[in-house]
Amino acid sequence: MPIPSLSEQDLEAYQNDLSNPEKSTGELFVTLNGLYHRFANNEQLLADFGYVSALNSLESSYSSKKEFFNKEIAELKKQFKQLDNRIVAADQKLRHGIPEDLMVMEKIIAEQESIVEDQEKLNHAESHIVEEVRKIDIEHGKALQKLEQQQNNSATPLKSKFSAFNEQIRNAEKGITLKAKGLSLLAIIGIPLIIDLFFGMMGFPTFSRGTNNMIFNHYLFLISLILIELFLADKIRNRISRMLSITYLKDSLNTLDNLLTENKKQLAKVESEYHSSLSEFIKKSSNA
Repeated sequence: MPIPSLSEQDLEAYQNDLSNPEKSTGELFVTLNGLYHRFANNEQLLADFGYVSALNSLESSYSSKKEFFNKEIAELKKQFKQLDNRIVAADQKLRHGIPEDLMVMEKIIAEQESIVEDQEKLNHAESHIVEEVRKIDIEHGKALQKLEQQQNNSATPLKSKFSAFNEQIRNAEKGITLKAKGLSLLAIIGIPLIIDLFFGMMGFPTFSRGTNNMIFNHYLFLISLILIELFLADKIRNRISRMLSITYLKDSLNTLDNLLTENKKQLAKVESEYHSSLSEFIKKSSNA
């Protein structure tokens, strides 16, 4: 099943997740990574939509120009046919010899000269149309090649862009996890130590005199450490991890929001430029 594209509703849902204390840091990072994967679909859709719209525009323009010159060629054929009829008619007048009437002869000569002149014009017009069609074919081929090159050139940067995003998220999560473990360890050890020192300063018998083992001398410290590890350690780790990660996660969400806004602007630009519809493109792609 293909990954769906990113929407504003997805960003709103993630904003709510950031405010939900029940969501762990691990879950938030997994969701963030998923949002960037979904946005990659938005960018790919934009690239495909822009390419197909530009291609359709090129093909439409090419077909329109070809249709125009096809009509010109059809009109030339009619004129060549008419010229052929005039040539046949002139030949028929001379079939029985040169007429003695000078007026008739002058008309025949004038008609032959007109035929030659019109034939030169039609030949020139035909050559011009052939040259224009050749130019159109060459320009269309170059435009298609350029469009294909642009499409191919955009594929690699797009993949690199989201690979960089994923790498950045992974590195941030690793760094935050490492810091959280260190601070959590300090807190889990530090709280029992403070309790032990506090009660020792208050004159309570926190030291066991019956053993030379320095660790077991501090039985209050050990009891506090065990209790914290059993009942509070996970909460402490999650709380510290969340405190360290929340700023990064919010900044990443803002970045994603800006990227989605820019993506929508580019989609609107393509729709306006090529008078095309994204919804129709998606529908045709689904039916293909």
